[in-house]
Amino acid sequence: MPPRHRKDAPGPGASPRDSASGLRLNRYLALCGIASRREAMEIVFSGRVTVNGETARDPGLRIESGRDEVHVDGEPVSLPKRWHFLAFHKPRGVLVTARDELGRPGIDVFFRRIPDRVFPVGRLDKASEGLLLVTNHGELADALLHPSRGIERTYRVRVMPRPHPEQLARMSEGVAIGAGQTSGPAHVRVKRAGRGGALLTLTITEGKKREVRRMCRAVGLRVQRLKRVSFAGIHLGDLPPGTVRRLTGEEMERLRQLTGLPL
Repeated sequence: MPPRHRKDAPGPGASPRDSASGLRLNRYLALCGIASRREAMEIVFSGRVTVNGETARDPGLRIESGRDEVHVDGEPVSLPKRWHFLAFHKPRGVLVTARDELGRPGIDVFFRRIPDRVFPVGRLDKASEGLLLVTNHGELADALLHPSRGIERTYRVRVMPRPHPEQLARMSEGVAIGAGQTSGPAHVRVKRAGRGGALLTLTITEGKKREVRRMCRAVGLRVQRLKRVSFAGIHLGDLPPGTVRRLTGEEMERLRQLTGLPL
């Protein structure tokens, strides 16, 4: 599927607002998108990081971007020259990965015009569609995905058969979804209903793997179509499938408020 871009699709992006001078090593790795700050500490402790050719085991080591050479597992890592904060409408049938074991292309084909490596914040399964935030700011991605923040994700879900009130109530309270997991409480509303099924609006705050599909299956509903329409207060709107756009100033302010990060 060839990439399509709107006129306001991303160009070079925005420059980092704070200087990288004197960043702690674990935060530096997080900003590079290597891992979360906590995971980065473990990577450092395990001896996988070198700074200027020497193994670094102190996550508090100060890194001067552009002067210090940092490698993880022998591969160089560095801060991007510009940050990118994007909204992407993932089409159905597209994998949220660069390429799978069968060689099928993933979403990277849609970001070829972006001059830096970017990655999605979270996932949507192949059969699902809708909003994905895309960035090269690893710290932001980690903050938005951390369960403690309770970031809202809203979906429109077409299900069969038509749900009973008891099924919706169970989903609202949280249900066992397998593998020893229970879904978090959800806000569920019937948008439209007919004899054979219904269109639901469903909001959750955790984002376990395939959580919405597993919740529906647990109460006896079959998902016919699933579309994420908002994430972290950012809405899909009329963005066509397969296109990307830069986040607006208002949306960026929303992310600052949610995460406390100086984006």
